[in-house]
Amino acid sequence: MMHIHRMNELHEAFIAHIKESDPILFREVERNGELTWHPQRTHFEALCRTIIGQQLSTKAAATIAMRFQAWSERAGGPKPEVVLKADINELRALGLSGQKTSYIAALAEAWITNDDLHRLEQLEDEEVVSALTAIKGIGEWTAQMFLLFTLRRRDVFAPRDLGIKKAMARLYNLSMASSDRELVAFSERWSPYRSLACRHLWQVLDAVD
Repeated sequence: MMHIHRMNELHEAFIAHIKESDPILFREVERNGELTWHPQRTHFEALCRTIIGQQLSTKAAATIAMRFQAWSERAGGPKPEVVLKADINELRALGLSGQKTSYIAALAEAWITNDDLHRLEQLEDEEVVSALTAIKGIGEWTAQMFLLFTLRRRDVFAPRDLGIKKAMARLYNLSMASSDRELVAFSERWSPYRSLACRHLWQVLDAVD
């Protein structure tokens, strides 16, 4: 977790880098200013919310996440033990699909049995992705979002994120059919601050849509 002064320093370093490496994104960053971060959640709760958000609109995901939070607080908190004790129909009633219910249950089971999940802060980015994608229902995108928003690692890039691809197509006239390899190669101009670059790319869509 980055503290406030550390995030400010990171933003300033990002600004200096992007001003030299990418004038197009620099204009967007100047327009957006420094972006705020949501309050930190426990790792388990953050992953539950990311699973909830898979393949849903931001609005739909937020609605179900709020229901999940309210339910978990009534049941004893967003903890793996609480999820495993829950009746499947309780979770389905929140708006979760049967598939996502099984994914959250698999996450809860893994959280109890896999010690690596309790030391994610100490793992390298690639190790975090490996540990998380070994769990049913957690793919590379979910792991990348966890790295970016929860662990707040500074150089995360998600080439398969539809919003990022749309923003890159809009700003740089890139094809939506560009391969992961092509997008990753393009993103090198933002490294080692690709996490902040991604956040500003999402803002490009928010400003228009």
